[in-house]
Amino acid sequence: MKLLFLPLLIFLLLGCVQDKKSKLRNDDKLLIYTTFENEQVSQYIQAFNAAYPNIQTEIIVDSHGVISAKILAEKNNPKADIIFGLSVFNMEQLKRENLLAPLIIENLSDFQELFRDSNNPPYYVGLSGVESAIIVNEKELKKQSLPIPKSYKDLTNPIYKGLITMSNPTSSGTGFLSVAGFITLFGENEAWEYMKALNQNIALYTHSGSKPARMALSGEYPIGISLGYRGHKMLVANQPITMIFADEGYGWDLECLALIQKDSIKPNAQTFIKWASSDEAMKLYAENNALTGIKQNTTPLGYLSNPYENLLAVDFVDFSKQRDRILKTWNTNFDIKSETK
Repeated sequence: MKLLFLPLLIFLLLGCVQDKKSKLRNDDKLLIYTTFENEQVSQYIQAFNAAYPNIQTEIIVDSHGVISAKILAEKNNPKADIIFGLSVFNMEQLKRENLLAPLIIENLSDFQELFRDSNNPPYYVGLSGVESAIIVNEKELKKQSLPIPKSYKDLTNPIYKGLITMSNPTSSGTGFLSVAGFITLFGENEAWEYMKALNQNIALYTHSGSKPARMALSGEYPIGISLGYRGHKMLVANQPITMIFADEGYGWDLECLALIQKDSIKPNAQTFIKWASSDEAMKLYAENNALTGIKQNTTPLGYLSNPYENLLAVDFVDFSKQRDRILKTWNTNFDIKSETK
């Protein structure tokens, strides 16, 4: 009987050891919630994995609104370890909800003041910045003998009726940074009047921030209010678009890094924070964005030579607090033209 049961006993013991090792590996794995574009996620996470091959990562990619809602829903039992690339407007809300842990950033003094939380130590830092840009299919406009718009006010000209798309700010971080830019530029009352005039020329409000750029490229709607990043990627691919940064200045947003507040924070999470805020990582962000937390001496294709010059003085904290009210007003006035899901 002993000889019969001995193999079974050894099998069960080995199974317990294996389960324990598996559990340890799962406990040590980093769960990262990110809102970076898929191609950026691949670039950045591959670089981290190459630098730290023994750290396992699990990545969940989604929009700013979805990731923020997910973190809020999990507040009593946090799942993620790291937030990577989330909009500053959403990050400020998470900070108010006490869902973020203070960061230890060794090179914090190198960060531009606009790219970090005002707390010391900060609860988040901006890794890169994204700005509102007008993506134009110049060939399609020429077919209709129309000029290239140079400013936001140009976009209200009736000659562009039905030719413009923009992302819906209730579902898109890109849409909200554009609206925040309009309000910063014109003042709130005049901004709503401006958006009503712009709405006369809008064909569609899309759910995706990149879709207006893709529609401009296809010629379906030759003018899209989108992101500088998306225009840059199109120009790198030698696609026939023109990218315009409005003469008046333009709205922008931060893509932020933060640590989820948990009872026990993994050492590997601190390692990721150190890597993601490093000079090495900044060089990667600078390949895609003209605005970076630590200034770089490069300007990616399509961006202005001095990208910081015309940035509007957007009050990220105040807009985060006013976000729900602003979106409710926007929906009341403009949602009828929104893309159906």
